[in-house]
Amino acid sequence: MAVWSLQMGLLARLALLLIAVFLATSCAGYRGGWESVAYLGNTPPAVKADSISSENLPDPPELNIPGLKLRVTIDNRLRTYDTQVYFFALPLSVDPRNVYSKNVETGKTRVFVTVTPLVPGFVFYPTSAVLHVADKHFIGAAGFEFGQWNDQWKRVERDGRWEHRPIERGYALSEVGRRYYLSIDFVTPVPSPETPDIVLDLSQALKSPTEPPLPLIRFAPVRWKEGYT
Repeated sequence: MAVWSLQMGLLARLALLLIAVFLATSCAGYRGGWESVAYLGNTPPAVKADSISSENLPDPPELNIPGLKLRVTIDNRLRTYDTQVYFFALPLSVDPRNVYSKNVETGKTRVFVTVTPLVPGFVFYPTSAVLHVADKHFIGAAGFEFGQWNDQWKRVERDGRWEHRPIERGYALSEVGRRYYLSIDFVTPVPSPETPDIVLDLSQALKSPTEPPLPLIRFAPVRWKEGYT
C-alpha cells in the first residue's frame, strides 16, 4: 500500500510537471503598433496598413539614390498592444500601453542610415542633417558608426567590442561596396509614427563631388504586427 501511494504521488508530480512544461511551451502572443517607413517623392508607398508584419518587412525598404544604396529608419517604432496567450488562445496577459520599444535615449531621436557607396567620394557630415517634424526642424547633434572596435576605436574583425563609435567631423566613406551602419542623433523626443509630416534632409550630410544632392526622405505612418512564441 505504501509503495502504491508513493507511485501515485510520483505520477501526480510528474503530471503537474508535464502540464507546466506544456503551458510554458504553448505560450505565444502577438503585438503591434505604428512605425515610420521611409520613401522618396511625394507619393507614400502603396501599402495596406493592416498587411504589414515583421515577417513581410524584415528590412527597411532600400531607397534608389544615384551613387549609393540607402536604408533609413527612425527609432520611433511604437507598440500599442501586446497580448500573450496560452494554447487554445486562452488569454494570459494584455499590455495596452504605448511603448517606444526601440528608442535609444529618452528626449532624443536617433535616425539610422545604412549606406553602401557605389562610387568613391561620399563623405558623411552628421551635424549637417536636418529632421523636419511638422513645422519644426532639428539639426543633427551627433553622429555614430556601428561596428566592432578596439580600445583605440580602430575597426577590427574580431576580439573587439560592438559599439556605436562617435563621429565628430566629416567621415569619408572610402570603401566602395562596403555597408556603413551610420546614425544621427537629434535633440527632440521621438516624433509619433502616426504623423505623416516627418521629413529627413541628408543633402548636406551625405555629399559627393560627382553625384547630385540627395532628395528629401519622407516617412509614411504604417501599422505593424507580429506574432511570437
